Amino acid sequence: MKQQMTPSDVPQDAVERCLVRAMQGSGARAVALAGEEGLLLAGARGAGGAGSDDELALLAALGAGCADKIAGYAELDEFVDAVAGGDDFYATRLTVCDRTLYLASIGARVPQQKKIAAELGRILAPVLSA
Repeated sequence: MKQQMTPSDVPQDAVERCLVRAMQGSGARAVALAGEEGLLLAGARGAGGAGSDDELALLAALGAGCADKIAGYAELDEFVDAVAGGDDFYATRLTVCDRTLYLASIGARVPQQKKIAAELGRILAPVLSA
């Protein structure tokens, strides 16, 4: 018997699949999508990526903070280096359904961010407009 998903599960899975597709071939080893408060909405890991949901949550929070330019403090820079494992760290702000979301990655910048924002908008419109 096939297990039914609740409506709240469907957007989460779709967002995660979107992030997995977005990072394929990019060289990113982990990607996290954060809400306006920096909380993890969804994440994806590649080979050698962040190992746990806690690490993805840290990546999401850092992405929100760094995309909004709070970086520049030595302690924060050290924390970014620790979370990124010495690898490159990227953070950007996306507008999705008139909301600000943050996309952070380790290893490489995720390409086609406008396309990703548009896809996230299609997935999240029913949730964000409620």
